[in-house]
Amino acid sequence: MRAKRRHVVGMVKRYHVGVVIGALAVVGSAADASVEVTVAPAKNLLLFGNSFTQSGGAGGVGQLVSELAVAGGHAEPFVFQLAVGGRALDWHLAYGTPLIADRVPAGQTWDHVVMQEFSTRPTDHPTMGEPQKFYDAASGLASAVRAHSPGAGVVLFETWARGPGHEFYPGEWASPEAMQAELAHHYNMGRDAVDAAVGGTATEVARVGSAFGEADFDASLYGSDLWHASNRGALLAGLMIYASIYDDATLTDLDVTAVANRLGMSEADAVGLAQVAERTIPTPGTLAAVAVGVVYTRRRR
Repeated sequence: MRAKRRHVVGMVKRYHVGVVIGALAVVGSAADASVEVTVAPAKNLLLFGNSFTQSGGAGGVGQLVSELAVAGGHAEPFVFQLAVGGRALDWHLAYGTPLIADRVPAGQTWDHVVMQEFSTRPTDHPTMGEPQKFYDAASGLASAVRAHSPGAGVVLFETWARGPGHEFYPGEWASPEAMQAELAHHYNMGRDAVDAAVGGTATEVARVGSAFGEADFDASLYGSDLWHASNRGALLAGLMIYASIYDDATLTDLDVTAVANRLGMSEADAVGLAQVAERTIPTPGTLAAVAVGVVYTRRRR
């Protein structure tokens, strides 16, 4: 196993997480720490989503990405996360847009925005699927963020299919693999729509759902409803989003001891999830296929 990366204590900015759950706002902060090693300035991260983005306990996926960034040797980011259960991105476009300017540290801009759509909307389902609404809302939000922060990167948080044994199968979809294929396809299409709206080809898809598939949609990634993520599934989501934001495809050398302890799992289990994430991240040889919209397929092992 590769040597673990040394933690870098380097708070260039004060860390702040704002998570909205329903009507309840939970805000946490950590004290500034002295800089031991010169590191890149801390990033400002903005997340929009629903209960899937709330996964992983207090602070949700945003907190996990922050912890993983520190484990990767980066300065602790400023994170604002608007995660409201049951909401789709068009709700965030309508009600969350004013927060783009209000919640960023004074005089600064956002480095990345992460957007997670309602879990059945980016599908071909005859009643639950509304992919055009996903494309339009993601494009609108990205455009609003870019109007404020022209250099902001855009990350689409590809969600996961319901777990095996969920009531969706086989009536609504034949299998988790079939549902995930639709999600992966429409997140690719959403990426293209956002790129067209903001100009350029910088939008990334954090292939969280595809990582669930790489792990064979294991039941331990899900809560008891086979719908929302367990802490194991939340960590897998955090790893994939961290990798997209920080352009880090080598995850098994992260020191995940602290985050594993907080989530109630062993370090070995967390490293195993990092291995799953590494296998899911597109390699240079697969990027061309991803760019033209090839849908999710699970690798054979």
